[in-house]
Amino acid sequence: MKAPRACVLAAGKGTRMGGDRPKVLFEAGGKPLIEWCLKALSAADVRDVVAVVGFRKDEVVSALPTGVRWVEQSPQLGTGHAVMCARVAFQGNDAPVLVTCGDMPLLSTGSFRKIAELRERENAACALLTVRIPPDSRFGRIVRDGAGNVLRIVEYKDATEEERAIDQGNTGVMCFRADDLWDALDLVKNENAQGEYYLTDVIGILIASGKKVVAHVCENPDEALGVNTPEDLAQVEKSLREKNG
Repeated sequence: MKAPRACVLAAGKGTRMGGDRPKVLFEAGGKPLIEWCLKALSAADVRDVVAVVGFRKDEVVSALPTGVRWVEQSPQLGTGHAVMCARVAFQGNDAPVLVTCGDMPLLSTGSFRKIAELRERENAACALLTVRIPPDSRFGRIVRDGAGNVLRIVEYKDATEEERAIDQGNTGVMCFRADDLWDALDLVKNENAQGEYYLTDVIGILIASGKKVVAHVCENPDEALGVNTPEDLAQVEKSLREKNG
């Protein structure tokens, strides 16, 4: 299997965290959030990593280890736009592209490997990492057909009541066949409640064009914890203490 490259989304401010610092530089377990993510990617043999930076970019760039490249997203127009910004850094290489978030420090090496291996094994355009969620979760929902095939991802803010009742959520971690990703991104529009370009819209575009999308349910729901509030950070700290003894 050809080792994937990784695009790490790290442009956000973290408004709800308080203070005035990039979200990925808040610390959990004594390390910046993004450091946990990069460590797990490295252990999964992902060697080519590009971080998409934005808010106070110089601080984030300074925190990146040697060998991790970066591109700037300015202005910040959503996750799809962030990956569009990274496209130039990946030109000339057809290896799969693994997209993940820099504010999810509990993601494991095993989960990164599993979705890369699943995409390869199923010869799919994309493999998603999903998680079981309660009805009040703000995660985007994985919409499937009657046979269980993935149809699309709908963001919580754009979901109907019926869609919000779906118990499988999108973690934001995806592994793509490179050409399929770039072709689909060209078709993404920003006609949604946020006026942003959602990476999740790529899934519906791929499926509409006859491409295969598969999903792996994360075995440990804690891995899907992203840090958006001080309460989230406290929960991540607790999970890291339990994990690391």
